[in-house]
Amino acid sequence: MQLSKLIVYTVLIILNHILFTNCDTIGKSLYPLFTGDKLYFFESQKFDFFYVDLTNVSLDTDTVNKSKWIDLTEVKPQPDTLVTKPLSANNNLILLDSTDSEVNAYTFNTTLNQWETIPNKVTKKEEFIFFDNWVSDGKTGISYSFNSISDGMAIFDPINLILTKGVSTPQNLFAEGFVLDDFVQVLLNGQVLFIGGGFLSLKYSMSSILTYETTTDTWKMTNTVGETPEGRIQHTAVPTSDGRIIVFGGISNSLPASPQLSILDTSKTPYEWSTPTVESPFGPFTFSKHTAVMVENYMIIAFGDNTTDTTPTWFDNNNNMYKLDVRDPLKYKWSFFSDFNSSDDKSLVPDIFTQTNSSNSNSSNSNSTNSTIQTSIVDSESKLGSRNAVIIVFSLIVFICISILVFYKAKQNRNMIKSKNTYQQNISSSENISSTEELENSMT
Repeated sequence: MQLSKLIVYTVLIILNHILFTNCDTIGKSLYPLFTGDKLYFFESQKFDFFYVDLTNVSLDTDTVNKSKWIDLTEVKPQPDTLVTKPLSANNNLILLDSTDSEVNAYTFNTTLNQWETIPNKVTKKEEFIFFDNWVSDGKTGISYSFNSISDGMAIFDPINLILTKGVSTPQNLFAEGFVLDDFVQVLLNGQVLFIGGGFLSLKYSMSSILTYETTTDTWKMTNTVGETPEGRIQHTAVPTSDGRIIVFGGISNSLPASPQLSILDTSKTPYEWSTPTVESPFGPFTFSKHTAVMVENYMIIAFGDNTTDTTPTWFDNNNNMYKLDVRDPLKYKWSFFSDFNSSDDKSLVPDIFTQTNSSNSNSSNSNSTNSTIQTSIVDSESKLGSRNAVIIVFSLIVFICISILVFYKAKQNRNMIKSKNTYQQNISSSENISSTEELENSMT
């Protein structure tokens, strides 16, 4: 009985692990940061923390192969925290670990590629339950995080190490019971704009955008004009230096949101949406759950799910990186940038899209900035393993566990039957002996 319980318990543990660690595609949970010549991606310090070395790489002409992907999950020492929502300050990554009594700031130095061993103590002015995604102001260094419409904006000053909360809330701008979720925050010119989002089957309209004024701690709804895109979730939005916000990807009602690429021009009054001309050599180019970041004049997207109109219920994991040239505000151009599975022989590597415009591959090996840092090439099988492989392995484990359970139960039943037969034989023998003794006694 104990063995059967152990088997069932083991199966439940495996199922729970798969549901919570493999059902979500890598990309949505990754935080991108471009600083110096490094493009960082962070999920946690122990899993999916790496960077792409862009030293001597020209975004105009070059592609990047796997030798440029450097793993940071083995860098020691590491902070003892489970925080997965980092923020950027002074070109470093910071993890804010909040408890009932204190807040600690753990810093990853991107120049040395190592964690600071002693956390900085943060002065908190308010009580915080948890932090959601952060957006940082490159000019002031201040970072902002938003949880719900009934709560003020969380504000972190990395210079003075002060964590506080805004006094105002946007609750009066929404109907009672409204839930704001799955949006993307964009910080541009002192404003935090909440792009898209939805809750359950509801997708928020993009014609009116919730806006937070960082200088006055006030909220408002900003009405827009132009070619308003469809509401969506699981999308990205990044700002450019000239006031544009580039919205890409996402889904609406289980289909790719339309159009996939939209531009919000905040330099105009009122803010204006437009659908630009897009040049793409890849055919259908629709994504969700990906990550996006601006690198010079290019928006780099990576990972996530590739979706198509013809197969809306099928999702393909994307292991590639693509770049969007945004220099011309009237015409945008996609091109291939890096394949996580890249090798010398491209024909041996399965790819979601066929690369049609080949560029010279930059194959120089990256140099470590610190000899004590243990860096290695990110393992695609462990970091970006396909869901199909996980499902097959899980099914095999379940089959083995069930087989063991069935074998154990069958053996247990055979032993019970054998014991029962032995017991009956013993009873029968005892009865025969008793009958013989009675007969002998009667004869004497």
